[in-house]
Amino acid sequence: MPKKPIQKQIRDGQDAVLRAQRGLDRIERTGATFLISDLDLAMTLTRIATDAAKNSTKRKRNQANARHAYDEVSRISRQAILTDHERHDVDGRLAKLRSALERLGEVFA
Repeated sequence: MPKKPIQKQIRDGQDAVLRAQRGLDRIERTGATFLISDLDLAMTLTRIATDAAKNSTKRKRNQANARHAYDEVSRISRQAILTDHERHDVDGRLAKLRSALERLGEVFA
């Protein structure tokens, strides 16, 4: 079987690198979208918890789920590769969620 010319091998390698980079770019965009969606859902849970009776199971469950989301997004976002705009968006939403959780009685160390 004849070998490919070196120029063809180089082009094939460059094409593979480009495809891999595009795949990584898609994963990074999906990651930011996931974090933002998770924060939006957590804010919805805090609104539901706020409307529930103070000692109700529904309030406690929704507050606990929102706090869990806050903790996980905080942890993941520190390691995530985000654009400046995405980082600003995630950090702003985290701050709003933290404030909403504090109004529900959550204590942050």
